[in-house]
Amino acid sequence: MAAEYAHLAIWLIGLFGIVFTVSAYVAKFVMEDSLSYDQPFVWRRKLPEECLKND
Repeated sequence: MAAEYAHLAIWLIGLFGIVFTVSAYVAKFVMEDSLSYDQPFVWRRKLPEECLKND
């Protein structure tokens, strides 16, 4: 019975290790990709004149 618990524990550690690694790489990709996309398309956009008027 102890061998089965050890086997289960190894599988769970491996599974959560893989999930954590994939999540970390996806988060890194999304942050870097979003930043490189946002710079030319969002940050340098021209606002309409009505948005620039201060009342």
